[in-house]
Amino acid sequence: MSKYKKVYNDIKNKIRSGILGANQELASEGELMQEYGFSKDTIRKALFLLEMDGYIQKQQGRNSIVLARDLTKPQMLSEIKTVGELNRGLTHQVKTTLTSLYIVQGEPELMRIFNVNDQIDFYRIGRTRAINGENVEYEISYFDRRIVPFISRDIAEHSIYHYLESELGLKISHSQREISFRYANDEEKNTMDLGEYEMVVNVTSTTYLSDGSLFQYGSISYRPDKITFASTAKRHVE
Repeated sequence: MSKYKKVYNDIKNKIRSGILGANQELASEGELMQEYGFSKDTIRKALFLLEMDGYIQKQQGRNSIVLARDLTKPQMLSEIKTVGELNRGLTHQVKTTLTSLYIVQGEPELMRIFNVNDQIDFYRIGRTRAINGENVEYEISYFDRRIVPFISRDIAEHSIYHYLESELGLKISHSQREISFRYANDEEKNTMDLGEYEMVVNVTSTTYLSDGSLFQYGSISYRPDKITFASTAKRHVE
């Protein structure tokens, strides 16, 4: 791992764990150089990345300050985070409610995505997520029952990923995502507090284990004013 990434990760973890609170000033660049034993250029690269990812804000003539972390914005496209991990500081009241849980089999789209025959079945799970009293997210997930043989209401309303990793010992690796902005369907209108909004931000994902196995397919729909995604882009010149 590069030096500036080590500094970036250390400060990021301090912010996420609450050691560095919102609106708190970071140490100066000189003090950070002494603390980490790295050059000014390394410290500046780390601070730049922290600012790009929405953790801090640089101030003219003053030290950088820690920004308040909103649960829904920004979310890093390069990370897979549970709601509990995003809300580790308990800054929001979050409630996940199971709306449906049943087994499906022989659906052509699932058979195509998972590359299986009609003998393989899946859990279909619908969940709403209320943040500070408003249902602003609606999630539909399909889990391959050869890998995830059991899910209950209690598991679905707490943390499925915690159950998969802690109880089943699965190693979740990565997710491929597609983001679209579309009109809300009837299911979303009936489960979300959309207010004046007729459209949703929809994120469809296929998620894999460390051995390359596809175990989950699904989507999360967000009310448009409650989500922002962030990413870091690099320029490559041929």
